[in-house]
Order: sequence, then structure tokens, then C-alpha cells
Amino acid sequence: MGFALLLLLMPAQVRAQPLQNARPGPVELQADRCSEPSGEAGGRLGQLTLSLSDLAPLAQDILAHHGIRATWSGSGRQLRLELHLDGIQNLRLPEGSAATLYLPRGSTPDVMRDRRSRLPQLWRLDDATVVAADMAYDIRLPETDAAGALPVLQTDLGQLPGYRPVKLYGDMFSGFAAVALERLPRGGSAPHRIYAIAGTHVFEHRDFRSWASGLTFGRAQFTSTAALEMIRDAAAYARDMRGGGEVVLTGQSQGGLVAQGVGYMLQAYLDASPAMHHLVQVVSWGGTGAQEVIQRMIAAARETGGRGISPDLERHWAASQVGYGEAAAVWSVLLRQWRGIHPGNEAASIRSTASRMRVLGYFFEIDLFARAGTFLGTAMAFPTEFILPGGCDLTVLETLIGMDGGSFGVRLESHFLKGYRRAVSRGATAVARPALPAKWPWVTDLLPATELVGMAWLKTLYLDGPAATPENWQRCLSAERWLTRDNRFCSESFWPGCMPDPAEARWCLIRDATAAPRSQQLDAPWTAATKPRGRIDTVP
Repeated sequence: MGFALLLLLMPAQVRAQPLQNARPGPVELQADRCSEPSGEAGGRLGQLTLSLSDLAPLAQDILAHHGIRATWSGSGRQLRLELHLDGIQNLRLPEGSAATLYLPRGSTPDVMRDRRSRLPQLWRLDDATVVAADMAYDIRLPETDAAGALPVLQTDLGQLPGYRPVKLYGDMFSGFAAVALERLPRGGSAPHRIYAIAGTHVFEHRDFRSWASGLTFGRAQFTSTAALEMIRDAAAYARDMRGGGEVVLTGQSQGGLVAQGVGYMLQAYLDASPAMHHLVQVVSWGGTGAQEVIQRMIAAARETGGRGISPDLERHWAASQVGYGEAAAVWSVLLRQWRGIHPGNEAASIRSTASRMRVLGYFFEIDLFARAGTFLGTAMAFPTEFILPGGCDLTVLETLIGMDGGSFGVRLESHFLKGYRRAVSRGATAVARPALPAKWPWVTDLLPATELVGMAWLKTLYLDGPAATPENWQRCLSAERWLTRDNRFCSESFWPGCMPDPAEARWCLIRDATAAPRSQQLDAPWTAATKPRGRIDTVP
């Protein structure tokens, strides 16, 4: 038994064999090498052999699905796999952390065969979520919050056959963006929806709202009105035992962090009703753990009833945004749930709620972002070697600067979705192992300070942007009272500082509305957004 346990814990052994090129290439990987004949491009290629043990019982099915050459050996309860990948770039792999603890599969729940799910092959669902998470980055939020301004999804829907987008969600304050993808009724799969949440926009379509939300550890996004609207919709779908189905939340990086927060809030919202519902799942990619920031959210909500948003902004949104009352009702239900938690039992309550879901996160050991925060479910580690690009692949860093960047470039690749999609295409889901990633406690210790900075940054971006638009000024001038930077009490447009200034982007916020819709007159102090159905723009 001791020898068998040793085999189960045995790490991967890697053997790379350089190939002989017809002519020597430069040390740097050339950005245009994909147009070169295979085997003659710059850079050295090799053949990667992974010898792995402790395989999931369904590994053979997954590897066969991906069409990877594999050699099986072993007997009894010991299995051995030699996975051969040709044309792999010989890049230097960075070191992982010795503090990462790999666990035997029997010590964790079988997240690939969850009996609560009606989906027989959950690994196929997980493979779909990495594509959905990538598609979420192609959501474009409107530049203004004018009536009729809706989010747009600009992506190739052919990436994820068998699914159709049914709704887009966007929040003008936090930058929250998500798409609901529904499984088409064919292929024998049980009904379900994937709610994919965009992470931080770093390269294309840079959005500093997502950066500022990152300083709040995603809290500004998963407590946004758009997220609460998504919770309401997802709960209605999960509770529909005839026409609904399972709900899967996913995202990468900050998107994976927000998916945990939204997933927890969705399950807490469902728990408030005795009605039956389908299973809620969270599949995170390269995300940090959300437990600490959820604890802070609960503590603040129990103390103040709100979500940490400025009261000036809350009053303005309550008076101007359609759908505020519906989203406030969701928050009110959650607040009642949290006020029922005994002081000191917050962490245990969060874990108990998460246990009623299927929550797992995939990560590479060399991904530094996995070292922050406590993950709500089971973390599954990919073998680091799956990150290595093929002879024609470009890493993210190479695409940006034309060089591979050495071990730093590989470490960067291990966090972005390009690396995760490459690993999944090679069957990495089959050989992922449950693990406790090394953690940096000091990251969550900084939360109180970074939250203040993040919220202040978000407010500045909002005041300089949506709050200064002509559409917003029309709302203010039609209200009973409003405020500006130059006058905190306005009821007449001719008062100094109470009118828009053509020479500068002056903002205004409503203090009191003349006739707020009945659905908006609730006593929950926080935010709302419009109810965009969204527009779907496909690209070839």
C-alpha cells in the first residue's frame, strides 16, 4: 500500500528530445514562423513525453476525445500513461512552489462524476467553459448609458458549437460583462446554461474599470446590479424543473474570481426558498480564491445593509435606472440570509453554501495568481508541461514584443486563456490532479486598503464618464434636486454650477427624483443598471 501511495504521488517525468533541423535557426522565435514550412521555422522543436500516474477513471475517454497518442501500461489499481506530443518548443519552464500540495484523488470529491448533475460527462462541460470564458472577453459595453445602448458580443460563435447566446449583461460602473450561453436541445445533453464572465481587459479593448474592480478583488463586480440581475435570471432558470436546467458560471483570472462570488450569491439566493432547483456549478480558470472577499462583503452588508457604494451614487441610480427595484429585491433576500449567520461562523457558512454546488478551478502551479485567496471548491492542477507552445504557436508575450521572454514568458502564458485552451486541447483535463496551491496570505491582508483605492477609482471613472454625458444631464435637469462638483444642492438650472459646461466634462447626480417608478421605491441602498438584452455581432 505504501508503494502504491508513492506511485500516486509521483510527479510527472518529462523527457524532451531535440530534433535535427535542416538549417540552424536564430535563438529568438520569429513572429512569422507560422508561414514557414513545418520543421524549418526558427526555434528548436522537440518531442515531449509525459509519464503520469494517478489517472482519473475517465482519462481514457477524454484522451480519445482529443485524439492524443497514448500508451497504457499497468495492472490492478496502478495505471501509467505515456503521453507523446510532437513539435513542442523547447522553452525553459519556471519552477513551481514547493509549498503546493498534491492530493490523491480519493481524498477529494469526484468533481468529474458529480451524482447531483444530470450531465454524464462533466469533463466535456469543463472543456466548453474555457471557450466560453474566452468569448466573454469579446463583450463590448456601450460608451454611454443612454436608452437603447446595449452591450455587444463580437465573436465567432462557431467556437462553441451546440450553444447559443441568450442574454448579455453589462455594468457601467464596475465594468462587469457576462454572456449567457444556452445549450441547444440536441446531442442528448441535459439542458444547461453557461454564464461566462469577462476578466481584466489588459491588451485589446483596455477597460480600466476592470482594473479598478480588480483592486476590490472582484467585489465591485459580483455585487453590481448587472450581476444581481444575472443571479435573478439564473435562479429562475435553475428553479424551472421543466424548461430550465443546470447553471454553470465560469471565467478566467478576475472572471473566475467573480464567478465564485456570483456562484456563492446565487446558491445563497436559491437556499432562501424551499423550491427545488437544478445544480449550480462554478468552473474557474486561473482564478484566485474568493472566500476572504466574500467574508468582507457579508460583514459590510450586515453592518450597513449596502455594498460599499457611495450613497450619492446609490440615490442617483435608484432614481434613474430601470430595474433598480428588481435587483434590490435580490440583494434584500441575500441580506436576510447573511443576517441569519451567527457571528464568527461566516467562513463555515460560506463553505457550507459552496458544498451544495460543484465548484472547481483549474490552474497551473506556476501561475502566481492562484496563490491569492482561499478557493471555494476543489482546485485541479495541470502538469506544467502542457503550457509549452507547439512549433507554430505564439505565446502572449511573443505576440506583444516578438520574443518568447524565457521563463517569464512561460509563466505569463500559464495565466492567460491562450495557455489554458492549449492545455485543454491536449487533454489536460484527463490528467489534472487535485491540489492545494501555495498561498500568499499577505495578498488578502491588503484587501482593506486596495478596496478603498479600487472603489475611489471606479467612482472617478464613472463621474468623468457616464455621469458627465448629455443623457445623464437630461435626467438630472428633469429631477427635483441634483448635485454637481461645484454645487451640492441644485434645484434650478440657472444656479451656479448646476448646468452642464460645454468647456469641461461636468458631472451631475440626482438627489431626489420627481416621480420614481414604483418598482424602484425600495429601502435597499445600492446600485442598478439597465436591463440589456444585448446585440450579438459574429465575426468570421
